[in-house]
Amino acid sequence: MSQFDESGTKSFVAAGTIPQYGRVLLGSGGTITAAGLAEKEIGTALRAAASGDVVPVRLRSAAGTHKMIAKEAVAAGATLYTEAGGKVQDTAETTAFQVGTALEAATADNDIIEVLYGNHGDTAAS
Repeated sequence: MSQFDESGTKSFVAAGTIPQYGRVLLGSGGTITAAGLAEKEIGTALRAAASGDVVPVRLRSAAGTHKMIAKEAVAAGATLYTEAGGKVQDTAETTAFQVGTALEAATADNDIIEVLYGNHGDTAAS
């Protein structure tokens, strides 16, 4: 049966540990995991979860901004890229994808920042 959601939030079952505001990847079985460096996420987890937990996800296509976890210090206005563990960084590693723009600065690893999504594009950063 086909489903439809226009709220911008959808719940999924976690297949592993996911941090709050971590980028998440949808697996072929319909479960989610923390997205890695070279993976395009479907959105961000709205709460932390362990394997088997039902997690609300703010979909990438949702209107407005998202909270995300920084891997490093980043300046407001910086272009952000994917990073392991569901985080974002301002370093354009070879296999990373562009995520969007930091709307506020992060001073250290694990800071939560506001991010405006951009388009991922079809290729990793070069």
